[in-house]
Amino acid sequence: MAHPIVYGPAGSTYVWSARLALAEKGVTHELVEVPFGAHGEEPQLSRHPFAKVPAFEHDGFALYETQAIMRYVDERFAGTPLQPEDVHEWSRMNQIIGIVDAYARPCIGEAILFNRLLVPRLLGGAPDEAAIAAALPRARICLSEIDRLMQDHRFLTGSHVSLADLMVVPLFYYFSNIPDGRAPMAEHPKLQNWVRQMETRQSFQVTKPPPL
Repeated sequence: MAHPIVYGPAGSTYVWSARLALAEKGVTHELVEVPFGAHGEEPQLSRHPFAKVPAFEHDGFALYETQAIMRYVDERFAGTPLQPEDVHEWSRMNQIIGIVDAYARPCIGEAILFNRLLVPRLLGGAPDEAAIAAALPRARICLSEIDRLMQDHRFLTGSHVSLADLMVVPLFYYFSNIPDGRAPMAEHPKLQNWVRQMETRQSFQVTKPPPL
């Protein structure tokens, strides 16, 4: 049986989430690096016609969209389940994943992290400070809501890691390590502790991207 293949840049938060799911299930996989900017070119366009990452392949089965990849990994491979059986926890997991896709990724990932990290370090440009400032209020709402929805659980939806944790932690880890994110994260010590807890997991350590 061939190992799963993940296509995309290691530093992408969505690529990292897909790899975290594989690592949590104890599945050896291959990362085929697609450099930032090459997602709109072949061969990546043949894998993902919307010019995004990650793309995924396993035993000839091709898939894209991070949620679909993570759910496939959880259903296809043995190991500790990453989706709760309790319907309330399962629904909360899906709600938090939805918050990432609809709100947190656009404001934290595409506006703040893109401008603060990728533009100066990989593209050689100057950050759009106005775009960063405009995104910070929505980022604070994302932090507040996920903090509230976490309640007093050890992880975001309960006592065990779920797909929600794996979707959120790459964004919050990067955000907590840039000046724009330190003050907002400091307002939520529970989330800070959760990020630190996630950092200790083997899945995090073996998939952690090199510094941008």
